[in-house]
Amino acid sequence: MIPGRMRSGWIPWALNGGAFLLLAVGTQMIARQEAPWDPAAWAAPWSGDVILTLATLLFLGLSFVMPLHSGVLNLGIYAQFLAGFATAAAVARAQAIDPSARAGLAALAGAGAGALVGAVILGLKWRFAVHEILSGLLLGGALGPVARALPLTHAVLPALTSEAAALPGSPPWAPGLGLPQHAVVALGLAALAMGTLLALSFAQVLRASVPGFDLRIVGSNPLAAVAAGVDVEQAQLYMLVSGGACAGVAGALQIWTNSSAALERWPLPLAFAGLTIAIYGMGTIRGVLAASVLFAAWLSAPGTPVFLGRPGWSAAVAALLLLPALWALPRLRPDQGAPRALWRTRHRETR
Repeated sequence: MIPGRMRSGWIPWALNGGAFLLLAVGTQMIARQEAPWDPAAWAAPWSGDVILTLATLLFLGLSFVMPLHSGVLNLGIYAQFLAGFATAAAVARAQAIDPSARAGLAALAGAGAGALVGAVILGLKWRFAVHEILSGLLLGGALGPVARALPLTHAVLPALTSEAAALPGSPPWAPGLGLPQHAVVALGLAALAMGTLLALSFAQVLRASVPGFDLRIVGSNPLAAVAAGVDVEQAQLYMLVSGGACAGVAGALQIWTNSSAALERWPLPLAFAGLTIAIYGMGTIRGVLAASVLFAAWLSAPGTPVFLGRPGWSAAVAALLLLPALWALPRLRPDQGAPRALWRTRHRETR
């Protein structure tokens, strides 16, 4: 739990569980009544699509939670995701490189691009006092046309618009890369294992190390961290760069499958799924892991594309995805204690 960032206690957890249960069961029941599906449809998305979905949601959740531990609200996650997607798509165009090597290099390049955008956002805050929320959203808008111009296939950028009504039963694999299905599944499993290892390692560092203790001080009260001799700006830089790298990897994973895969069913721009995962997970690493699994399973259920194919219902799902913010986030003013760090433009006391 992050002091001052998320509420503690069993009540928010129970409310989150109830909201997800309403989302999962309600969408399947209503979709079943609207357009009954073949029971065999349950098997189709689980051929590997769910692995890429789970890996993407996990990296997006980490990209929001890791900077949050240092008091940075990473709404630049959208720009970082687009930078990773665009860079990975550019690498995947290199026909001289083996397709399997292209997939790995694209993921690394996407991570680097996302990390660079995170550093730029924090640099703008330090140098020109531009708030990270403003710069992150503006960079996201600027990178949108670039990301649309670089995909390997003529397709809608994942989750910028919803094409759920026309989704096939299972997605095509790695268009333009020439990889067989089993290779994409293996790469997806490797990405998922790396994300899980990163999450568990970060949790261990927070719990049982001196840098983790310093980071917890920065996240709970940056002024106290300055008094204790902790470099607040360095801690925030490390976390925002790490979060940007995670968002960039999530964007890079989208070139491994068609944009009409499960993630296209997300009713909001996909990068902001990290906020939902973080809030449903109450800002904890274990919560992010659990929320990623649950939402990946829900997105791969046969009733989900049917339900999200109706604009009105899709709007109701978007409301349920944001609803836990009402009870998960603390109701404090910006100048009351730790949440002050989320709204300040610059920590001038650190200079």
